[in-house]
Amino acid sequence: MKTKMGKWNSVVLVFLISLFAACHKDEPAGVGEAEIQITDAPCDDASVKSVFVTVTEVRVDGKAISGFTKQTIDLKAYQEGNVKSLGSTQLSSGVHSQITFVLDVDHDADGGAPGCYVQTIDNAKYKLGSSGNIEVVVAKAWNVAANTKSTIVADFDIRKSIKWSADNTIRYAFVSSSNLQASIRVVDKMKAGTVNGTYAEQSSSNADKIIVYAYKKGTFNASTETQAQSDDAIYFKNAVSSAEVKGVTSRHYSLAYLEAGDYELHFAAYSHDSNTGRFTFQSMLNAQTSVNGSVSDFISVSANATLAISSVISL
Repeated sequence: MKTKMGKWNSVVLVFLISLFAACHKDEPAGVGEAEIQITDAPCDDASVKSVFVTVTEVRVDGKAISGFTKQTIDLKAYQEGNVKSLGSTQLSSGVHSQITFVLDVDHDADGGAPGCYVQTIDNAKYKLGSSGNIEVVVAKAWNVAANTKSTIVADFDIRKSIKWSADNTIRYAFVSSSNLQASIRVVDKMKAGTVNGTYAEQSSSNADKIIVYAYKKGTFNASTETQAQSDDAIYFKNAVSSAEVKGVTSRHYSLAYLEAGDYELHFAAYSHDSNTGRFTFQSMLNAQTSVNGSVSDFISVSANATLAISSVISL
């Protein structure tokens, strides 16, 4: 049998629990710092000197981040793991699901025109888009932890985001809205790794350029990926990332910011078209990839780590 004092203690306990819960409910959520960076994948057009985009606003889950200033960026200057920081901001801790880049087609950060354009090697400028702002919305879940800094990298893939036209008055333009959004991938830097590879050929491919494409294991379809897809004529559309094989005697490549997981690497040979200045797809190359001396059909990328591999081409 409970005494009056026991009943009173129970009432006080319930009151204190309710008060504690109410106080915590009113407390603001924790905050963390997020730095947003931009990088790029290689272009298949030798005539392209630079690709400038003017970012006028960045939104997270529909809300403009504070402290951001309008910036004009040459995407071609940030490849093979090089990044351009757009700045840092404070965000509420927890999972965020969307990031939006607002591009000013008409004016750059200094007020000059245009804001988004391709500059060719003869210094001609080709405006990307007609006029106004373009909102590129990327759906991607990423986490911000309280009292810590996160780094989010947005990979603007030039070869997927810009299309070429035989019409000299247009020449270059952004791809369709859906393809433009699909051309940009967003990764949490701490959850991504890098692949550094060496490249050798048993006999010469006679290619003017070699590009390596990274695909999620089991997703590569040669009959589809080696054809121009959609009205924007995008080759290797479903590749996660790509890189150019560089060097003459010591040939190498680097695939940066791959999310942890299993990937297949596929090598393609390109020939240079002197009439258009573009590189056109020639053929796929048979590659044997080794990790620590063991041949494998796929590679496993770990978060925040660098994987060294070697690739040998047998024609």
